[in-house]
Amino acid sequence: MENKQTKQRVKIVEKLTSIEKNRTRLYLVWFQEKKRVWESTNEFYHTTPKGLFEKQHNKDVKFKVDALRNMRENQLFKGEIEEVMEQKAVKNQDFITYFENYVLNYSKKDLRVMKAVLSHFKTFSPPRITTKEITEKLCTDFKEYLSDNLHGESPPTYFARFKKMLHQAKRDKIFRTNPAEDVKNFKTDVSIAKDVLTIEELQLLANTHCGNEEVKRAFLFCCNTGLRFVDVKPLKWENINDEVLKVEQSKTKDKASDGGKVEVTLNQTAIKILGTSKDKEDLVFKLPSHESTGKSLNHWVKRAGIEKHITFHCSRHTFGTLLAYYESDILTISKLLGHTSLKHTSKYIRTSNEMKQKAVNSIPTINF
Repeated sequence: MENKQTKQRVKIVEKLTSIEKNRTRLYLVWFQEKKRVWESTNEFYHTTPKGLFEKQHNKDVKFKVDALRNMRENQLFKGEIEEVMEQKAVKNQDFITYFENYVLNYSKKDLRVMKAVLSHFKTFSPPRITTKEITEKLCTDFKEYLSDNLHGESPPTYFARFKKMLHQAKRDKIFRTNPAEDVKNFKTDVSIAKDVLTIEELQLLANTHCGNEEVKRAFLFCCNTGLRFVDVKPLKWENINDEVLKVEQSKTKDKASDGGKVEVTLNQTAIKILGTSKDKEDLVFKLPSHESTGKSLNHWVKRAGIEKHITFHCSRHTFGTLLAYYESDILTISKLLGHTSLKHTSKYIRTSNEMKQKAVNSIPTINF
């Protein structure tokens, strides 16, 4: 009587291709639930081998394919073959497509950042890249790419989001282990002086035509209040009462013990920028998208002749640094900015000290 093992034997099948002369592609074939299953081995024979090199190639291929056939046969008899083939299909999945679907279904507040990470990865990687090709080496290379092409805290922030996506991919069984798990992502303690505007530069911007008055007003307002773009865009008049600004910061509301609530007494510049108050439900600033706002800001800064890399977030850096420059204590600065830790605030103290030293050094030398 023919046993079960003989009935379910995995066979090696040769297919001669018309495209590749003198090459025969090799496949494994077996029956599973009365259906024929084909698996490409990605190996080939030289149909009519010429010379010792091609003959040795055929011997090596026969050994490799026989070993694969035996492994598949063993998996088939143990009932593991379906899971193995599913895992193989996952490894050959288009990684960009997975990443795009991840972003499409992403609903957290940092969606804009996650979209930017996807955009940078598309620029960095080849158009077609499978999940099998996402290795620790590739993750390290992407981290270096971000460091070479972005400024300030963006590289570690973006790479942290990339690792977050890979962690979800592991949970989705795309990876057995997160390929970026052991890639260290230290936040460099880089000075933010180049991203800070001085009082003189703020006055210069105030006197320069922007092209979008709402962007101009919102940016200068944030330089005097420390609000992020994500918080100033939805800001309503109900958040401002008796010259006091009260907001719940989107970034820290789930981390801070006070729910990310910040209260700032508006200075005279901020009050002047606001102008006459309107209905409580009205937006204070009617801003375009973050990308369009960034473009308007970039043109405005260039028109003012300021040679610094200024993004909208620099308004927050400017507010924190100016507070330190004019002798506010670290606890007050931390509270006004809504920081969850004083380590985030200390960089403004350091940058302020650097600005003061630069101001002292700018005094001409007196010869005597």
